[in-house]
Amino acid sequence: MTLNRKRSNEGMYDGADLWLLNEAIDLCQAGQQFYAQATKGADDYNIKRIFGHMAEIRKGILNRLTALFKLVEPRYPQTIESIDTLRPSLSPFYAEAEKAIEQKRLAKAINVLVTAEQYVLNRLKLAAKRANSQQVTRQLAEGIASLQISCDSMKNLQFNESNQSP
Repeated sequence: MTLNRKRSNEGMYDGADLWLLNEAIDLCQAGQQFYAQATKGADDYNIKRIFGHMAEIRKGILNRLTALFKLVEPRYPQTIESIDTLRPSLSPFYAEAEKAIEQKRLAKAINVLVTAEQYVLNRLKLAAKRANSQQVTRQLAEGIASLQISCDSMKNLQFNESNQSP
């Protein structure tokens, strides 16, 4: 009987998981759109490489979370009706970073983006802690790990750039 209960936990979801997935999808989608666009406007090779990587990571996370959302969604139609599109408060970060990139102030742009990434990572970690489904927790944890690695790459770029500045 314990084995059956363990197996059933694997596929158990509730409306709270749907909310968590929705927020994670919104956060990743906002970042994916920003980084895909920023990659096109970046001149610096390292910035372009890291931004492209961030966009690809977000795209992969989005694909996995969206598939999971579609799996959970039919079970909670009343929850879907009450979910208004969440607007993560990342817009000011991305607007400031975009302005800094346009002004060729790359160190400032990276600083702002590292702060934004820390915010996203904290929100995703909180969502993973609150998830009731092991599958939701696992998908979020995989995404968090990938984003953390990319965020660390940006931090290193920031550190290297500040060392090279006069």
